[in-house]
Amino acid sequence: MKKFLDLFLRGKIRNSLLAGFIILAFALIIVTSAAGYYLLNKVSADAGSITWIIAVAAILVMIFFLPVVILAARKISYPLEVLAEGADEISRGNYGFTLDLSSNHEINILAQSFNRMSTKLKEQREVLLKQISLLEAQKQEIAAQNEELAEANARLELIAITDQLTGAYNRRYIMREIEQELAISIRHGLPLSITMIDIDHFKEINDTHGHQVGDEVLKEVVQVLSSSMRTSDLLGRYGGEEFIVIAPLTAHHEALVLAERLRETVSKWPFETTYGFLKLTISLGVATYDGKTEAYPSTLLEQLLARADAELYKAKSSGRNCISPVYIEERAAVTS
Repeated sequence: MKKFLDLFLRGKIRNSLLAGFIILAFALIIVTSAAGYYLLNKVSADAGSITWIIAVAAILVMIFFLPVVILAARKISYPLEVLAEGADEISRGNYGFTLDLSSNHEINILAQSFNRMSTKLKEQREVLLKQISLLEAQKQEIAAQNEELAEANARLELIAITDQLTGAYNRRYIMREIEQELAISIRHGLPLSITMIDIDHFKEINDTHGHQVGDEVLKEVVQVLSSSMRTSDLLGRYGGEEFIVIAPLTAHHEALVLAERLRETVSKWPFETTYGFLKLTISLGVATYDGKTEAYPSTLLEQLLARADAELYKAKSSGRNCISPVYIEERAAVTS
């Protein structure tokens, strides 16, 4: 019986069945009315008999007609409940959910409209998901391009500030750094030292072994000097075989100690080239700004470079493989 009602409410059974129930109910009403009329004519028409007959007729009408009314009402309410459940399914994201209803014309039109709406939502959701996927792929591609661009910019920036042969900072960058460090020293009264370095007899290396060996020597000298410097120091190629070390927050005596360490390391280092192992020496000139003398960065830069260059010339004139000015005198005094 339950299965029959479900099929009936879903519209699987023809609407003529419902019409049959209604016709049957009306037939029963007519029959009951006729029987009542007949009884009224045959039986004494007292008030009690008439009341009893009317009550029986009303009961019969209710028994046979009320189920038909209930079924007819349910026939209308059930599709609406199914439509409400379908709306809930869509609200939960189950796009494309369709209804299978066969009822009266109005309900069928409503169900078809619902199904078209649900199908359209599913199609639009699929299109939206594809667009989101495409945007995500484009986002990843843009992120990768930005990363490549950042790496390329970093490489370009590094190329712009480094010497292509040796990997040390180039002259333009190192001069800018000296000027900035001098400005800091003047503003805060802090010392700053620079050391100018020259490879001894480098021209003879090029003349004897060729420029390829000379380039190899320059590269390895930078590596040796960098390994002996502090992390706060900067090494730059000033030109040719000359280099500059910037030593921030470094007083004159500390700069001389650093210069001596660099000189000693290079003098003991076996430089490996395509020609073979070579022994090299360097000469160093140290100049220091004490941070107390009143000066301007632009003029002080020229004075500091001129002083370091003059001290380097003194070191080379003193026999090379040495430092000028003070450390030589202190070492000589200790030796004597």
